[in-house]
Amino acid sequence: MLQIIIAILMGFTLWMCLDSVQRKEHVIWIVVMIFLFPVGAIAYYFAVKAKGGKPAGGSIFPTATVKEVDTEETLQLKDLIKKYHKAFHYEKLGQAYLEQKKYDLAIPQFEAAIQRDPEMNEARYGLAKCYHGQGRYEEAAAVLEDLTRIDKKYDYGNAIFGLAECYRLAGEDDKALAAYAEVINSFAFFKAYYHYARLLDKKGKKQEAIENMKSLIGSSKDLPEYKLEKERYWIDEAYKFLRKNGVELV
Repeated sequence: MLQIIIAILMGFTLWMCLDSVQRKEHVIWIVVMIFLFPVGAIAYYFAVKAKGGKPAGGSIFPTATVKEVDTEETLQLKDLIKKYHKAFHYEKLGQAYLEQKKYDLAIPQFEAAIQRDPEMNEARYGLAKCYHGQGRYEEAAAVLEDLTRIDKKYDYGNAIFGLAECYRLAGEDDKALAAYAEVINSFAFFKAYYHYARLLDKKGKKQEAIENMKSLIGSSKDLPEYKLEKERYWIDEAYKFLRKNGVELV
């Protein structure tokens, strides 16, 4: 009889572990259920599963909808927002969610910050990062257009570089070329050099693309070792492009 009860409890614990995986709950739940058998599984059932809904996409295992899991920082910021409704606090809450890649939660915070303080560039930048993270490249580009009009060199050139990337990913090749040209004229971003050359090649400007790839490689000769390692991927890709087009550098 005892063996039957243990088998039932083990089956129940396995079920709760699978449920936890499906719900994408924190891995600590599985640790608790294994080491506190069978109490951990029972605790999980009442704390999580009993409150959850049915699985999305027809899965056989019940899952909850994506939940907002607040940290001490986000709870404090929410409390400050309720008290003061300051743009600064909205922006900081947005940044906290952005770091967790909770873009849906971050976006309204950045929008609220911008509404309260249109000059808060940090919120614009965070909003663009959220759109980019969601693959909404045209919307990200629109935000970065506004930001770079205010400050062309924002974040040491990373904002306008991000604008060029968003144009490219959105299929806006002409705008991407113009933005990449601005980047490489002022900042030593090897990724920008590379994609600028690739877009030139795509436009049928093969020789110009080759010269830009050569320029990228030539610029790498004087880099300090730490910077060279950081840019190694794009240097190697430039060599591959040249070899593919029959150009061998000594």
